Amino acid sequence: MISLTDIRLRLGGREVLKGVNLNIRDGECLAIVGPNGCGKSTLLRIIAKMERPDSGEVVHPNRLTLGHLPQEANLDSSRTLEAELLSSFAEVQDAFAEMAEIEHAMAHLPHDSPEYKRLLQRYAEASHCVEHGEGYQLEAKVRRVAAGLGFRPEDMRRPCREFSGGWQMRILLAKILLRKPDVLLLDEPTNHLDLETMLWLEEWLRTCKRTVVMVSHERAFMDRLVDRIVCLEQGTAEVYPGDYSHYIEQSALKREALWKAYEQQQREIAAAEAFIRKFRYNAARAPQVQSRIKLLEKIERLEPPFHPTAIHFDFPPAPPSYRDVLTLKNVGHRYGDLRVFSNVNLIVTRGEKIGLVGINGAGKSTLLRILAGRERPAEGEVIVGGNVSIAYFAQYDLERLNSNQTVLQAIEAAAPLGQAARARDVLGAFLFTGDDVEKPLSVLSGGERTRFRLAEMLFSPANLLLLDEPTNHLDITSRATVEDALQSYTGTVIVVSHDRVFMDKVTNRIIEIENGRVSTYPGTYSDYLAHKQALVEREGLADNGGAEPGAPRPGRSKEQRLLERERQKAHARKVQSVERKISALESEIAAQEARLAELDRQMAAPTVASDYGRLAPLMEERLRTETDLRRNLEQWENLQQELLALQSPSKHPTDDATHP
Repeated sequence: MISLTDIRLRLGGREVLKGVNLNIRDGECLAIVGPNGCGKSTLLRIIAKMERPDSGEVVHPNRLTLGHLPQEANLDSSRTLEAELLSSFAEVQDAFAEMAEIEHAMAHLPHDSPEYKRLLQRYAEASHCVEHGEGYQLEAKVRRVAAGLGFRPEDMRRPCREFSGGWQMRILLAKILLRKPDVLLLDEPTNHLDLETMLWLEEWLRTCKRTVVMVSHERAFMDRLVDRIVCLEQGTAEVYPGDYSHYIEQSALKREALWKAYEQQQREIAAAEAFIRKFRYNAARAPQVQSRIKLLEKIERLEPPFHPTAIHFDFPPAPPSYRDVLTLKNVGHRYGDLRVFSNVNLIVTRGEKIGLVGINGAGKSTLLRILAGRERPAEGEVIVGGNVSIAYFAQYDLERLNSNQTVLQAIEAAAPLGQAARARDVLGAFLFTGDDVEKPLSVLSGGERTRFRLAEMLFSPANLLLLDEPTNHLDITSRATVEDALQSYTGTVIVVSHDRVFMDKVTNRIIEIENGRVSTYPGTYSDYLAHKQALVEREGLADNGGAEPGAPRPGRSKEQRLLERERQKAHARKVQSVERKISALESEIAAQEARLAELDRQMAAPTVASDYGRLAPLMEERLRTETDLRRNLEQWENLQQELLALQSPSKHPTDDATHP
């Protein structure tokens, strides 16, 4: 459907794309992955023809429609949410307006006049446009998509500019989904979604029958949707069939093989160079020396395989604080008539790592802003303990980050007196090197902005970190670094994140905001999910009058439906993963059996059987292949047993103990 040929682009003196070739098939879901700053978002804009490459060609079919979702939104619109979403159907709305004008004009004309007949023809054309665009169902479609993305009925009357950055991203996403373009180009579409909405979007994309190209760092999301992975590294693109998990396995094997080949060649080069140095002036060895010199001149030297770099840092030691870091007494907040939460009584103690959870709009970011002193609560008070110093990572800081100040200037300004000399070292730890430090803040990508704001925090002698989605836009290896830094941090942490793996590794207490109430759960995020699931089971038994846990449960809550769907999806992913491994093994076994037959044929040839020099390597290869075949057959049998257990009727998906 779309083809990219030899796409090349330089940005800021650096060659970002070095000859990218890619064919995007009709109806497939493609994910572009790679380290931060490798050009993923740039490539997406080039596909959308929003940015021109220095050279190369992007070919679209005629009349192709595209919808592009950027990483961030700044929707300064005075229109209501409903009006903004309806604007996605401008052609249909224009046809409605034209029909109204024609009806008014026709009311004053004789039915047999030429003008009346001309207007009647125009009216039929406009009516056809409305019917073809399902114009009479527009409001229902708009409300259905808005509800799926988490908007409430009362939100439809609110001006778009009143919504936060994350909700404005949802508005842009809703407009794209409503237009149903032929190709959806989505730049990290899950960054601002809660779990329920992420599942809704996943189902929508699965059934939309459109071509989808996404940039994402959400492994589970990609595993459920994508047909192929495009790995963008060092300016080139390599395509891997299958989902993200399969890509991780295959890319690791390939990287290992490349390293072995590179290291083997380096050993051979070193041996040849050592021989030349030792015998260069030995006349008896002159032919061998010349032979090795010619060999080194002709050899095509392998480059060391690329290994993506990740940020590396630790938070500075936390100064000691009093035991009670934060105390909330009867805290409540509202926006106009909308109550966010009320009667929150909470004590945060020194050294706790708290995860703040709840659906979007529950009030997580609002509570963090109140704790950071950026917003005053409508009710109650927040008492900050003695010797507590707060560092706040906001999810959005667009006004400051739209500055023309360079990265280096901004980090030097953030450094305490006498520490500005450390600025370059700190930036280097966050992958800002060379000319990158001279970039204006306004041109930074989403991942670069996150890294910059984390770098700023290293100059803060804080003992309480308030973090609102600190891993947004970070690649997977960099997320792991943030996890490690927070695990070893000696201060107190309160974090909001939609990354379940991250939350499970970092937190030791969960605070949930639900329906305006705040509840606390000791333990990790998995412990919290286990508690919620146990609650679902107990309520399910009560609803069913003591029926079995796997039986249908009427009247289940949204939380119950979510947890059950997640468990069923986890079970389905397990089955699919085992089936993929079995399929890959079967292909490998078939190839090994074919190779054994070929080796037997070669060894049986009279000219080979009588020549031990030719026979010996074939026998060694046969022994290795036979050993590998036996190992693969044993693994195949084990996987078949595992698949049989997973597919057994007694193994109901909701009995699976794995939590998302």
